[in-house]
Parts: sequence; C-alpha cells; structure tokens
Amino acid sequence: MTTINSQEEFLRALSENPEWRAAVRAQILGEELLQLPSEFNAFVKKMDAFIEEQKQFNLEMKGFVAEQKRFNSEMRLFNSGQRQLNERLIDRLDRITNDSAQFKGWLAQLAAANHAPGIALDMGMEYVGMMSRAELARLARDAAGSDIPTSELRSFREADVVIEAELDGETRYIAVEASYTADRRDTDRALRNAAFLTRFTGIAAHAAVVSVRNDRDLDPLIVPGNVYWLPIPDSYMEPE
Repeated sequence: MTTINSQEEFLRALSENPEWRAAVRAQILGEELLQLPSEFNAFVKKMDAFIEEQKQFNLEMKGFVAEQKRFNSEMRLFNSGQRQLNERLIDRLDRITNDSAQFKGWLAQLAAANHAPGIALDMGMEYVGMMSRAELARLARDAAGSDIPTSELRSFREADVVIEAELDGETRYIAVEASYTADRRDTDRALRNAAFLTRFTGIAAHAAVVSVRNDRDLDPLIVPGNVYWLPIPDSYMEPE
C-alpha cells in the first residue's frame, strides 16, 4: 500500500497514476463540469453548421433581392409603357367622342333645316324660306360698332337656322338652334338671336330648338311656350 506523507508526494502520485488523477478530477469538478468540454465541442459544431446554413440563406436572399430588383425594374418599365398606352387610348377616345359630338351636332342642324317648314307650321305660321349666311352676315355687319359684343355678333351670323315665315300676312322670323341634347346654352342662343333679329329688322322673331332630348332645365322655357321644341327621333342620327 502506498503511503503519502506530503503534498509533493500526493501530486507526484497523481502524476504517476492517471487513474488517480481522473478520480480526483471527477471528485473535485463533478460530472457536469467534466462533460463541459465535450458539450462545448458539440455546441461549436452546431454553430459551425448554423453559420454555414446562414451563409447559404444569405446567398439565397441576395439572389432573391437581385431578382426582386430586376422584377421591380421590369414592372416600372411595364407601368411606364402602360401609362403611355393609356394616355394614347384616352386621347384617341377623346377625339372619337369629340368627332361624334360634332357629327351629331351637324346631323341635328341638318334635321332643323329639313324640318323648317314643319317648325313654322307647328308654330302656327306659313313657311316662306330660310335666311342665308350672307343675309345674317349683313345684319351682323350693320350692327357692328354697337353695344353688342363681337363674339355675340359672330355667334348670331353662325346661327344654325333662321326661318322666314308669315303670320296673318305679316313677316315673322324663327331663330332655331339644333343639338343632340339641348341645354340652356341652346335656348339662350335661340332667344338671343331672336331678340337680335327683332332689333336688327324691326320684325317680330321667335325662338326654337331642335334636339333628340333636352335637359330638364329647359322645361320652364318650353312648357309655357317661350321656346318651341321640335323633338327628332334618335334613329334620325343613325346612318342608313
């Protein structure tokens, strides 16, 4: 049996007997501390694996971000092209709408001229004829320099139709404005032109509108007879 009498002999014995050293270490540190190095090594391995996975994830994210940037760039180009296309379509539709409105206005004016004898008859007069543009221009010219604005004189000589009629053997004029949908501007022009005709010629004049439909604002003028309205069917505006 080995006898140990000093600390130096104890340490020498531990150095010479590894199994003693392991036993003393286990006694002092305990099982948990003894397992710490191996657990730390396992943790390091897991962290290395996590870091590798993180690197791979970062690479994938970089690829996704790059792809997203390309997608955003393509979408900006697409949106820019779409906006330009929309602008061209809107511009084209506006032109078509304006052309259609002008065409319908021209057809309404043609309807007013064609129905001139009937307008005079419905208003209790005998149709005589229609004033020419030259006659209207002469009346506007003679009124130039008066208190009437030039723009109103220009509008007068561009009146849609002016009918000359007779009532009980006396001359009458009918100022007609034509539109697909008549509104207050049409009735105002008709009333104003009728007033101008009376002022320029000294002959009584009346106002009339020709249209497919009217705004409700015109009822207070049409119902009491201040302005005569000739309705024309919508089919009249359709090409044959």
